Amino acid sequence: MKVLTFLPRSDLQRRVAEALISAQFVVETVVSAKECLQFAQLAQYEGVLVDSDALIFADALALVRLLRQENCGASLFILARYLDLEQRLRLFEAGIDDCVQEPFFASELAVRLGLSIRLRQAASQVVAFNSVNVLRCGDLELDLVRRRAARLGKAIELRPKEFLLLEYLVRNVNRPVTRTMILEHVWNSSFDGLTNVVDAYISALRSKVDRDFPQKLIQTNRGIGYTFSCVSGLAPSAAGRSGRLDRSAAAS
Repeated sequence: MKVLTFLPRSDLQRRVAEALISAQFVVETVVSAKECLQFAQLAQYEGVLVDSDALIFADALALVRLLRQENCGASLFILARYLDLEQRLRLFEAGIDDCVQEPFFASELAVRLGLSIRLRQAASQVVAFNSVNVLRCGDLELDLVRRRAARLGKAIELRPKEFLLLEYLVRNVNRPVTRTMILEHVWNSSFDGLTNVVDAYISALRSKVDRDFPQKLIQTNRGIGYTFSCVSGLAPSAAGRSGRLDRSAAAS
């Protein structure tokens, strides 16, 4: 993970850099606010660290806002000695992820930064996952906007719950899902008495999705539940508004 640091105090820079490098970060150092912004404009960083004491507060606040615009996905940390509560709150409103007040342990800072970066990356993946418009798995295609399904280009008429059930199965391609899992995600219920409803919907879905095709997608796992087996073992691909993408859309 690549981190940009603007920490003009040499002792602070050295201490933080040593901890970050020990934690397997790649550290790039700048010596001015202008250079910090220029680096952020030229490259994407997973993390940015700024010493607010190196600037007057108004300039520190302006730098944070600009950095957030340039590296919207970065974990942005402020290191400080003298900020009061109101100033810290204004920095959070401007876009920082954390304010680390001195004294602090550099090793703890590295852990906190790594956790913040992972949380941001996970959130970004969720956003990308939820912004998908079309799921494709083998010869099956689901249009999540128009709520339409097709296989080999042939339209499949599905009721709303059938579509939700099929979407859930596709998002969990090649992974067994239990009846209880299906109830929780499709019916928002954990009542085991409804498992026969799941079986009935699976049966109806099979008659529409699998009946006229040699390759059967919906498999029964006795004693467990069901598995959606993608044709030729391919993971589902996803297409957004800008066109087809190659990344997997399977839920984890």
